Amino acid sequence: MISTLLTLLVLSGCGLRLDGPAPAEPVPDADEVSRQAMVADATAIHDGAQDALAVVAPDSSEAASLNQIIDFSALHSAALGGVYASGIDHSGDDSAPDQGQTELEPGSVSPSDGVTPAPPVPTTEPAPASSAEVVALLAQSAARARGSLVTPTDPLLARLYASIATSQFESARDLAAQAGLEFTAPEAFTTTMPTTLPLNLSASDLATVVRSEDSTGFAYEVMAARLSDDARTLATERARVHRARAQTWAELASLDGTSTDPRQVAYTLPTAADGGSALATNETIAALAAQLEDTLATTYATLTGEVDADNRAAMADLLVDSRAAARAWGAPLVAFPGMPEQAATTP
Repeated sequence: MISTLLTLLVLSGCGLRLDGPAPAEPVPDADEVSRQAMVADATAIHDGAQDALAVVAPDSSEAASLNQIIDFSALHSAALGGVYASGIDHSGDDSAPDQGQTELEPGSVSPSDGVTPAPPVPTTEPAPASSAEVVALLAQSAARARGSLVTPTDPLLARLYASIATSQFESARDLAAQAGLEFTAPEAFTTTMPTTLPLNLSASDLATVVRSEDSTGFAYEVMAARLSDDARTLATERARVHRARAQTWAELASLDGTSTDPRQVAYTLPTAADGGSALATNETIAALAAQLEDTLATTYATLTGEVDADNRAAMADLLVDSRAAARAWGAPLVAFPGMPEQAATTP
């Protein structure tokens, strides 16, 4: 008798659907939380720039800047991995408790006698974002990205954050200039050198940054002798800045005054794009200066991904500074400053 009952239960069980628990959303780690915040900022900038574009002259330099911001924001979002989607289907999820409420058709319930229904709340479309608001979004996002540099456990992600922050900083300054707005750099960004040697840097890394800073300072001194007026003043100031940074790095790395100090008395300057002298004209000198600053920007973007988390922001600040100088010499805006391997993605 018992065996017969067990057989019936087994057979009847074949017709039952034995459901397990629904798949749960994965809990994001610190990298994913910061990544999603970066994507949200890029999306807000993209949408704000599109709104602002609708209220400016389509053939103006302001419109050109907004269009570039739209392109760059889309590239930033894509490089970050886009908006998160778990792939879990919640369309049939009935786990939410039923509150015993039934949805009624509009107008199916008449107001009670003596009771006046509340008038409908008028809805208005929000005003389109202005260029000033887009500048603010860019500056705020750049500052947040800089502040998030301590979070990623992935060094490549930290490098990407620093590059995007720099791009947003530059786009904010450019849009402000095209729209006739005053731009104030976020207070978070500084150009203060580290006071102690950052961790995780190899002897090769340190020799490279010392030599790069010192050779750039030397090149500026030579260029300053060929320039005049404002260009000469800028070259002289940048020569001072880079020589001082080379000295600081040499001291931090304990290279100063040793036989392994990579600095030289003089350096060979690169040639111009046409193979001629880089000092031939003011234009070739400006191109050389922009090239040298961009090379340093790439160095500092790389170091951002290598140093310990506490020193990433300082490396990002030096990346921003080098790119600002490159821009002053005529370098174009790019979506990923300091990441030349991404150049093919820039419109």
